[in-house]
Amino acid sequence: MTIVPSLAVARAQSLVAIVLVAAACACQSAQAQDFYKGKTLTLFAGQPPGGGIDSEMRLVAHHFGKFIPGEPSIVARNMPGAGGMVLGNHLYSVAKPDGLTLGMPGRSGFVLAPVTSAGDVKYDLRKFTWIGSSASTNYILWLRRTANIRSLDELKAVKRQIVLGGSGAGTANSVVPEVLAKYEGFPFKVVRGYPGTNDSVLAMERGEVDGVFVHRASVRADLISSGFAVPIFQTFAVEPDLPVLERFVTNRREIALLNLLNAPQRLGLAVIAPPGLPDDLTWTLRQSYLRMVASEDYQDDASKRGLDIGTPNTGEELADYVATKLSSFPAETIKEYRDYVERP
Repeated sequence: MTIVPSLAVARAQSLVAIVLVAAACACQSAQAQDFYKGKTLTLFAGQPPGGGIDSEMRLVAHHFGKFIPGEPSIVARNMPGAGGMVLGNHLYSVAKPDGLTLGMPGRSGFVLAPVTSAGDVKYDLRKFTWIGSSASTNYILWLRRTANIRSLDELKAVKRQIVLGGSGAGTANSVVPEVLAKYEGFPFKVVRGYPGTNDSVLAMERGEVDGVFVHRASVRADLISSGFAVPIFQTFAVEPDLPVLERFVTNRREIALLNLLNAPQRLGLAVIAPPGLPDDLTWTLRQSYLRMVASEDYQDDASKRGLDIGTPNTGEELADYVATKLSSFPAETIKEYRDYVERP
C-alpha cells in the first residue's frame, strides 16, 4: 500500500529538500570562491581577431569573470586554424582540465570535422566539458547593395553569377551556398580560403565578392544601418520579415544535408572546457555562465555588438545534443558533405 504523506509532512519534506540543495550550492560556491579567487582564466577563440567568433569570445571574456565565485580575471586569446579544429585539438589533448582554460573553437569546422572523420581531428566532441552557449546562431545571406538584389525572389530570378566569400572548406558560409547552388539553382560561386569571416566581409566591402553568408555579428553595424549590406534570407526564424532557409528548400537530400550543416548553428558558439573537468568546477562554470547571459549588462553589450540574444543552451543540453543528434546522420549525407569539404 502506498502511503501518501499529509500536506504538512509534504511541505516539511519539500523545505528540507530546498534547504539541502541550497546548502550544497552554498558549499560549492564557497569552494569555487576559494579556488578562483586571485586566479587567471584563459579563454581562447578558434578564429583570428576581428570576426564574429572573436567578438563573442571577447564579450564573454569581459563579463564572465564577474559571475564566477571568486571573480577571477579572464585573458582573451586567439588560437586560429582549420575552422576551430586547432583549438579543439589543443583543448582535448594539451590543455589541463583545471578550470583555468576554456575555449570557443567555432561552429561548422570544429563541430562537423569529427562527425565526418576528418583526418586531422584528434578530439571526440562527446568528451569535452560543455559549459553553455548564449543562443543558437542565425546565419544570414548578405549581399552588397550594388548587387541590386533586394529579395529572395530577385535572387532566384537573377541570371548573372553571384560571388560569395567563404572562410573554409568545412564551414557553413562556404558549403551552404554551394548546396543551394546545386539544388536550388542559385547562381552562387563561392571563393573559399578567407582566413576568417571578418576577412570575407572585408572582401565584400572592397568589392572583391558580392556577398557573404555569416551571422549578424560578423557584419559591421554601419554596413547594415547604411543599407550597404542587404539581408536576403536567414537560417532560423529570428529576423522579422526575412525568408527562412528551411521553408523554401524541398529536395530530400538537400534537407538532410542542410540539417547536418545547421547542427553547429543550433549548438551556437559554445564555451567548452577540456575533458575530465571536475564536477564541482563544471557545475560552477555552467551556473555562472547562465547568470552571465541573463544579466542586463551582458545583454545590452551583446545587442550593441549585433550578437544573437535568445534562449541560452545549457551545458547539459549541449552535451545531450552532441551525444544523441550528431551521431544519427545518414552515411550518404555525411559522404555528400565530405565531397564538399574535400573539393579544391
